[in-house]
Amino acid sequence: MFTIRNFHIHDLIPYVQLVNDINEVDGLGKSTSVAQFKQRLEQPGYNSDEDLILAEIDSLIVGYADMVRELDIGRVILDIAVGSTNRGQGIGSRLLESAMDHGRKLGAKVIHIPIAQGVQPGEHFVRKRGFRVTRRHWQMSLTEYGVGVLRIPSGFELCHFRPGDEESLCLLQNLVFTGSWGFHPNTVEEIRYLVNEDWCRPNSILFICEGQRKVGYCWMMDHPIDKNKGYIRMMGINPIYRNQGLGKAILVAGIKHLKKCGKKEIELLVDSRNQSAKRLYQSVGFQKKGTTLWYQRNLCSY
Repeated sequence: MFTIRNFHIHDLIPYVQLVNDINEVDGLGKSTSVAQFKQRLEQPGYNSDEDLILAEIDSLIVGYADMVRELDIGRVILDIAVGSTNRGQGIGSRLLESAMDHGRKLGAKVIHIPIAQGVQPGEHFVRKRGFRVTRRHWQMSLTEYGVGVLRIPSGFELCHFRPGDEESLCLLQNLVFTGSWGFHPNTVEEIRYLVNEDWCRPNSILFICEGQRKVGYCWMMDHPIDKNKGYIRMMGINPIYRNQGLGKAILVAGIKHLKKCGKKEIELLVDSRNQSAKRLYQSVGFQKKGTTLWYQRNLCSY
């Protein structure tokens, strides 16, 4: 028999080991480290004592349901998995039930579970339990750096993020993405946490500016495990400054920065419905590498 319980700090090492064991078997790209997860515990709004639910057999952690709260847009996001040798025992179902009950108590209207397309056991599990695909995100990759010369439109210049720019970055990011599907408006506290993660170097956040006004940005980060890989976490241009070539300029600047840092591959995610963003990324050589399916289930009617 198994038991379902909440995470405690003494579970840290066995939990990280379980995540990595599952990743090795399923190839989900979710490998982590103790240091990385310790940093996650400090994330504003994350309460591991409530939001991380574990399944245990004979004092051994065999499954988990890890929740991210985005209650201001009415949702919670769930990462759920069971170790390969303990599947088919109803553990995943119990973990999901516990997570959904928790989401309802928090007041969430929907629960989202992102799953890489082609991971058949995961897709079968959620579909069987009433989840349906509501959105698709493309994972795009760049390995050939033929982006050409960096051209900054007249009247604009590049500048790096500096300590104290957290509020400007927060305001700009919210301005760029508010209204986009799945975007949870950030707080300055959240931005401050994110820019201080070990795999986010302050000089890897670029702004494009008109005088003192920051009108666009490209936020890059290292891969937590693979040092040859870099990510473009977020990028965008203030809506009133679009269609002036600024998006391509800041994207090319970001690519050149990551190349200078020794990255052999750059990845990013983009909403499959965002045609203009996909065209921009493809214009500098990004290619589709995979698809993340966002499964949704309504919490209010259950």
